[in-house]
Amino acid sequence: MPLSERVRIEIFIPDPPDVSYRVLRQEIASELSYAFGGCTEISAAGKYCSPQGRIVSDNIRILFSDAPIQFERDQVTLSQYVDWVKDAAQQALENEDEVLISVYPVRHGD
Repeated sequence: MPLSERVRIEIFIPDPPDVSYRVLRQEIASELSYAFGGCTEISAAGKYCSPQGRIVSDNIRILFSDAPIQFERDQVTLSQYVDWVKDAAQQALENEDEVLISVYPVRHGD
């Protein structure tokens, strides 16, 4: 079975009851679906170390999509896309320190 190269883009968004987070998730899910043909959303729980040194539990949502591009060849385009998503997230969530975006190559069986 031949394998096709893709790039997985994962966006980790905190999941508090604030409506602005839900709106951002919906907008990013739509963007990923239009750009790459679809996306998946997963609810998860995580932990982080607060500035005071305490471990804090945090609910998150992970949105991901596999883009039909090549990781090495399309670095500039991929980097620009990640910057664009990160900027949009930071503008939508003024009080959030960071929205993590992870990008890595994957292979799909055709």
